[in-house]
Parts: sequence; C-alpha cells; structure tokens
Amino acid sequence: MTVLDAVMSRRRTMLVSATIRLGYAWTIRREESRAWREVMSMTGVVNSILGADREALSPAELVDQLSRKPLRHIAPDVFKDDPLGRVTILDRGEISDDVYSDGCSAIVSVLERGDRGRGWMPTWTWMQHEIIENEAFLGLKAGASDADYVTRRRFTTEHPAGEREAIADACSDAGILPPVRYVPLPPDRAYEGRYWWPCPVCQWPMRVNGASVRCSYWAHNAEYAIRSLKDGQPPKLRPRDDTVRRQPAAKTVHREGGRQTVCVEFAEWRFIVVPGIEELKLYKRWDGKPPLIVELWPRQDLYDVRFAIKELGWELAVDLKDVASASGLADEIAKKPLAAKTIVLPDHRGTAQRAELQDLLPDYTVLMVEDVNRIVKKKLAEARRAQ
Repeated sequence: MTVLDAVMSRRRTMLVSATIRLGYAWTIRREESRAWREVMSMTGVVNSILGADREALSPAELVDQLSRKPLRHIAPDVFKDDPLGRVTILDRGEISDDVYSDGCSAIVSVLERGDRGRGWMPTWTWMQHEIIENEAFLGLKAGASDADYVTRRRFTTEHPAGEREAIADACSDAGILPPVRYVPLPPDRAYEGRYWWPCPVCQWPMRVNGASVRCSYWAHNAEYAIRSLKDGQPPKLRPRDDTVRRQPAAKTVHREGGRQTVCVEFAEWRFIVVPGIEELKLYKRWDGKPPLIVELWPRQDLYDVRFAIKELGWELAVDLKDVASASGLADEIAKKPLAAKTIVLPDHRGTAQRAELQDLLPDYTVLMVEDVNRIVKKKLAEARRAQ
C-alpha cells in the first residue's frame, strides 16, 4: 500500500466519520442540546476535508445532501470507486442502514483534542471500530479458556435476541453466564410497540420504519412490507421481492419481567454476531468430515477458522473480513498485521474487492468463501483417496 493510498484512505474514513457524527447529532437535536454544537463542529470538519477550493457548505445544506445523496456525490474526488461512497447517512430523518452495515466499520478519530462529543454520543459514532470490537470481546475473553471462549462467542452469535429468562436458561444449559449484556428492545425495532421480527439470517431484531421492516445489515437481504390483519391478529410480513428469504413470524414485545424482550447491543451485533455468522457457517460446512480437522476461533481468535489434514501435512488458517472498503481494510492490516496469511471475504463482497485487496496486500493470499470451500473439498478428497 503506497503512501498516497494511505492518505486517500484516511481522507475517506475521516469524511465518513464526520458525516456519521453529524447525522447522528441531527437525529437527536430536539432532545439533546449539545447536538447543535456537534452539527456545527462536524460541518467544519467536512468542509476542511473537502478543501478550500470548494464553496463551504452550511449545516443545513450539508444535512440536506446527506439526506438525499450518497457520499460519492458530495465528494467524488475523495471516494471515486470506493464502496464507502455508496453510503447514505440519513434516511427519512434517521441514521440509515448503510451506516449500520458499512459506515460504522470505517470510523476513525476526527478530533484529537477538545472532542466534546465523546462525553455523550454512543461510542460507535466516534470510536475506532477496532477499539469497539476489543471492548465487545472483553466479556468473552475474561477468565476464559480457549474452549470457554468458543462457547461464549458461539452463544452470542446464535442468541442475539429473545426473552430474558429463555436466554438465561440457554446460558445455563451451555454452562456459562451471559457472555454479553442484553438490553431491552430498542423502540425502532418494534411495530406499534407490540411486535418485533428477528432477521432470518442473524436473528437480531429488524428495524421498523412505517410499514416496512428490514435487517440493518444489507447483505442479509431481509426487507419486508407489513400486512395489517384483523384486530387481535399479529401482523404478517410480505417479502420485498422473490430474492428475499421467507418472512419470519411476528413476536410479541414484552417490556418487563422474565419474558422481557431483550437483545445484544449494537456493537456486539455488528462486530460479533454479523461476522460470526459467516465464520460459523464456514466451520459447520466442514466440521465432522474426517480426516479433516476444523477449529473455530482457535487460541481465542488468533484465526477465525483453521483447517488441517495431518495425513497430508496440510493446513489452512484463515481470517474472515467483511467490510466495505478494501483500502480501509488494507490500511488497518498494514498497521496491525494478521496472524493468518490468508484473508477470506464473504461472497457478497465480490471478486472486485478481492482483486483490489490482493493488489494492496501482496504478502497475503485473498480468497472468497467459495474459494476456500473449493480448496478444502479438493484436499479432503485427496486425503480420502490416499486412505
């Protein structure tokens, strides 16, 4: 990765970070008096990134553009073809799902000194995502053996929401205490305060916006329209189109008691549950197929998945990465190298990102999930023929 690449990557992530902070502050400006100061401050940061040769935007002008256009239209020279340029910050006056899916993974510090927003805004709006990830993982690693860590992390991935007592019972069955904090269902995840729907992929509560329901992670492709039924009957969902998974049934929201509806917090969902789904899926695909050995999160996440066949003297340790920007990821890895020399991208990120990342990180091998499956299948067949 060249110095110029690193500089451009920094400009992009700075602009993403500043606009997300501004957007979040705008959404709570009526409840939080400090929000206006944040809007003004981040407008200044955005204008400085855009450069002196551009006419400065006012806060109102910037909010209007963030509500109507993706970032690449605001700063085409900064984003060019980078996927972060497709992020729209605001959607109908609220933080968009683009931010929850991809924008939050590009957060960097924009004010080294005198950052007044850190005292009251959620950490995911201003704290670098690696730090948030580390904090999210603290509860999983505290006093844990390698086996304990896998149990705790898998539990969090497979139980991101539900009723408080049911989750406690599941923890007891697994022989663990709740590995992360479960909080009451956020208001934007409930329909008329009475019903909620888990995403068919990640099981985290989907976002309700008027008569539409969708998972905040775009790659899960879960978007529905609400069908109102007769009084007393739970509403049903209608998929957006034929590509969307079958709709889940409505669940009743319980606000108190043992049946209280709870879910993991945003940071745990985005940085533990979402990537954990892909990692667990890859593990399950090959676990229990001797003579192949498959390890999930070995040595407390030194790798994500490790494959080995002793008879062939072969092993493959991989680290799955699911982010929008290849250049941003390459910048992170350059600063903090990975133990695994093979990086794996979910298939939904596409081969273009793989090619870009491979160019930026020539010391690593970059594969798609389908590539890994093909390699493992070939090696397993080779080992079985040799038996």
